[in-house]
Amino acid sequence: MEAPVSPRRVVVTGLGVVTSIGHTVEPFWASLLAGRGGISRVTLFDPSDYASQIGAEVRDWDPALHMDPKEARRNDRYTHFGYVAARQAVRDAALDMAREDGDRVGVIVGSGIGGMFTFENQLKVLTERGPRKVSPFTIPSLIGNMCSGLIAIDLGARGPNFGIVSACATGTHALGEAAHAIRRGDADVMIAGGSEAAITPFAYASFCSMKAMSTRNDAPETACRPFD
Repeated sequence: MEAPVSPRRVVVTGLGVVTSIGHTVEPFWASLLAGRGGISRVTLFDPSDYASQIGAEVRDWDPALHMDPKEARRNDRYTHFGYVAARQAVRDAALDMAREDGDRVGVIVGSGIGGMFTFENQLKVLTERGPRKVSPFTIPSLIGNMCSGLIAIDLGARGPNFGIVSACATGTHALGEAAHAIRRGDADVMIAGGSEAAITPFAYASFCSMKAMSTRNDAPETACRPFD
């Protein structure tokens, strides 16, 4: 009888983040160790009429400094974050795609809600200027697997590619599915994670209506209380 084949070992070799407390891993980790929070009053829109007026925004962010300006204009804010974080992780892992078999490199980067900025902006265009003025990039920008697709196109990764959608667990599920893909032998390398950019008027109104948001507007530093 043949001995059972041991599952392939999976390790994390590179990291990348774009967050409210750091646009790269080093300042992000330093902020965590120092106990610094990234929650403050929302500036991406006027939150005065909202029950919750605070959020963890990614501030001082210009995607054109991190990616091709044309691609930045064509894609949603959530895609910007995920794409840039993925590039960081690839550099951190010293992954050289020129030496890799692109068919053995995959991408699973998900989003719980997708391109809300694109959705809201183009809906406004529709109502104010009519259907012919809606951007042809609307659907490619707002779908939840666009970030994963853009990363793969940029890297030349032709392995497994899709986006996980499981609300707040999306990023963790993407990591798990990527690990399974390697264990199964579907790929040798997977770029995986999650990205979100839902600090928008409609998203906030929706979350506020379901009373899922903190209303500690006068004390944002105590607004996020895990497991409380």
